[in-house]
Amino acid sequence: MRSASIPLTIGILATSVFVSACDTVGIPFLSDSSQHSRATLKSKRIGLQNTQMILAESTLASAPTYVAPTIKAVGFSSIAVQQSKNLNQRRLMAIRAARLDAYRVLTEQIHGVQLDGQTTVAEAILTSDVMSAAVRGTIMGAETVKIEPSGQDTYSVELSISQTHVDRLIKLYKRSLL
Repeated sequence: MRSASIPLTIGILATSVFVSACDTVGIPFLSDSSQHSRATLKSKRIGLQNTQMILAESTLASAPTYVAPTIKAVGFSSIAVQQSKNLNQRRLMAIRAARLDAYRVLTEQIHGVQLDGQTTVAEAILTSDVMSAAVRGTIMGAETVKIEPSGQDTYSVELSISQTHVDRLIKLYKRSLL
């Protein structure tokens, strides 16, 4: 009887060695750590790669997407006030006026607005109140985001300029090169 149990013991031992040497990551009932005591180099490498992928995915999911900072401005213009008898030409002129208005808004945001005011009071009565605003500056690097009709008689133009261009403009303006 003893001779019959030796081949059986050798068979079980050989099977367990063979199974522990195999990559059992994809087989759930064999990938349990209680089934084999040592992981193979290949299974360790796969486990490390899986962990790295999970960490990378969670990092990407938790991090906000990067958006380059920009300044945006919208300009408006009416079609009816443009001086032309041709409707298509009035539309083109309205688009051009809306673009100039958007550039003015960008200039106000970057360089500021100069306000001048004068108020006259005589005998405790306001007799005159005059206020004026002026904008002066240079805009470079602005791009047109969209041009679209807004309403039946108005066009709107949206411009944007990146923070890099704004920083460059302010630096040149401070050095009196603009």
